[in-house]
Amino acid sequence: MIILPIGPESEPERAAAPTSRPAPLQSTLRVLVYGFSPSERELIQGIVSLSQRRPLRLELTRSDDADTADVILLDGADAKVMAWAAKASMLVGKTVIQVDGASAPHGATHLQRPIQWPKLPSLLLQALDPNSPLLSTRQSLISTF
Repeated sequence: MIILPIGPESEPERAAAPTSRPAPLQSTLRVLVYGFSPSERELIQGIVSLSQRRPLRLELTRSDDADTADVILLDGADAKVMAWAAKASMLVGKTVIQVDGASAPHGATHLQRPIQWPKLPSLLLQALDPNSPLLSTRQSLISTF
């Protein structure tokens, strides 16, 4: 028969309550979207909503807040958007991604439809910095469909 001690000295020592965990590092990437069909804009908005709990948080900016955008996403198939882009001085020094169209502005990343919209965060990061440590996989910017 084993007799176990009873009393305060027999209780195991309690570990100190853990301090609250620090919030994970989170980075916000502001994206300005010009053009695109309503269904594509809904997909982009959905991706932005899903990103709110991820390390890379996407945020859509309004056209009147264009100076604060980190990335400008242009629909190259939209003539009005491309006419605006041709004379927009705000594109200088910004990361620009153009989807479709004949030619992208100098220094812009040029993608062809169909775009794999769920990969938008990776596409944005790769356009910003091809060597980004936040990229989970190295994938070509050109869609493979």
